[in-house]
Amino acid sequence: MATGHQPTETTISWQVVGLLVLLAVVPYLNTLAAGFTLDDLPYIRENPAVTNGVDLTEIFATSLPTTYLYRPITVLSFAVNEAVAPGNAAAFHAVNGLLHAAVTVLVFVLAVRLFAVRVAFIAAALFAVHPLHTEAVTSIVGRAEVLAALFGLLAVLSADPLRRPAGRWSERTWYGLSILCFAGAIFSKENAVTLLPLVLLYRVTRRAEPVFAGLWKEISSLYWVPYALCVGIFLFFRFFVVGTLAGVPAGRVDPVDNILAFVPWPARMQSAFGILWDYFGLLNLPFVLSADYSYNQVPILSSWLDPRCLAGVVLCVAGVVAFVVGRPAVRFSVAVPFLALLLTANVLFPIGTIKAERLLYVPSIGWVLLAAVAFERLLRASRYRAVCAAVLGLVAVAFTARTWIRNADWQDNFTMARSVGTSAPGSAKSLSNVGVALLKEGHDEAAIELFHASLAIYAMPESAFGIGTALNAQGKTDEAIEWLGTALKMAPGLMKAHTDLCHTLWQRGDFAAAARACRSGLRYRPADANLLKGLGASLIGAGETEKGADILRRSLALNPNDDSLRIQVASLTRAGCQAGDREILR
Repeated sequence: MATGHQPTETTISWQVVGLLVLLAVVPYLNTLAAGFTLDDLPYIRENPAVTNGVDLTEIFATSLPTTYLYRPITVLSFAVNEAVAPGNAAAFHAVNGLLHAAVTVLVFVLAVRLFAVRVAFIAAALFAVHPLHTEAVTSIVGRAEVLAALFGLLAVLSADPLRRPAGRWSERTWYGLSILCFAGAIFSKENAVTLLPLVLLYRVTRRAEPVFAGLWKEISSLYWVPYALCVGIFLFFRFFVVGTLAGVPAGRVDPVDNILAFVPWPARMQSAFGILWDYFGLLNLPFVLSADYSYNQVPILSSWLDPRCLAGVVLCVAGVVAFVVGRPAVRFSVAVPFLALLLTANVLFPIGTIKAERLLYVPSIGWVLLAAVAFERLLRASRYRAVCAAVLGLVAVAFTARTWIRNADWQDNFTMARSVGTSAPGSAKSLSNVGVALLKEGHDEAAIELFHASLAIYAMPESAFGIGTALNAQGKTDEAIEWLGTALKMAPGLMKAHTDLCHTLWQRGDFAAAARACRSGLRYRPADANLLKGLGASLIGAGETEKGADILRRSLALNPNDDSLRIQVASLTRAGCQAGDREILR
């Protein structure tokens, strides 16, 4: 590796770029048959900012539904996607694949500037086919990661201090483009703010300056100030829309998703080091992958001497040593994963998830650069060349095959539930999700078994609700009512449990209890059309016909598409508010 060599764009052939695009696109072709899964539904299909047309005011003035996530550029891309191909999942997946191909090309360009063309091709090829990227590329909402990487790499490359302005492209124009792309990155996903130190480090690397002197030069030159202003603007928008500067406000993290928010600081740090080692393992051997690492799939560490914690600490120490003594390009490559994970590693503060493969999309850039350097050095040694070339080919084929197979997990929610049930057997959430999938398929007993297994790990109200639903389907009304009540004790605001409890009590003829159940739910959501419908039906069943009919009219006003309710209200009106029959809730 010769860091003094500074390849130029003229060394990049279009044939190589075309091959890299092909490598990036082919492993994801089977995603075109996949649908909308998991978070795709609330964030895209049920998100008015996406489905109501391309309304910039609405997009930039709203967060992702029911979350503290503010990603307007990502939502804008969804809205454009929806406007061009409404409800077409294949179109959304196609865009994700093309964006991934674009990021792959930018990884190649970055590596060409840092190393040599052969190193760059190996790095970009590994990035294109790496199975760890499936959660970011195959999951439609993972587009936030891909867009942040795309804009982030453009910001880094545009800040190149050795670029010679050509024609109308002045140095100031490239500077402005870099700042604009950086803004695009952080407005795509919040943690892209960590790209700012990478921009500065890249400039130092390209000038081959001593790292600390070079960084001080960058800081004292105030080159970073416009980027920092972009961060300030983003935080202003975020606070205005979401009401907080933090990713997830304290106390609003779900312990199922990230138990590290509820453990003592030493245990959080020890576990974070262990997870960092897990990430390193996934980058090297990405064959056992999962979309769910919630409680208790990732064991919490309670000792600094735990092997996973020690391995993570050693990995960090090795990274620091390589950063201090390594050559400039290697130093930059080592810094990428550590800086990119800085805000999502649960070290500075707990985030909404304990561990997620999608968080490695940008950090993996550093890994592929270092892996490519290692492969290229072996290829230069004549006695290792043949073996190294064979290993590299096998790795590329294995990664491509694993990516293709992994994509099938996103076919629909049922296949995803099956997948996480196998890959995350220790997760209460995954067991509950498989139970829901089995329940929809009519496998009540198997679903109940999984819901109980989920509750044995963590008291999830959704699992208790699932048991109640399954028992209801079996006609075991009394037991169903007991489990629905248990779910509401765990989570008093669980609206579907209120609705089902009201309906079940109504079907049993206990109208007074059904009315109480509906009123209990209406305390949390006064304008819930289903609960109002249940309350009105219960009051009519209890003999309070006129009052019940008025409440049914309120429900119909909230949900005018309920044809059966409209007929019933009309019937009550014609009959002079006589008692309605028992078909109201069916």
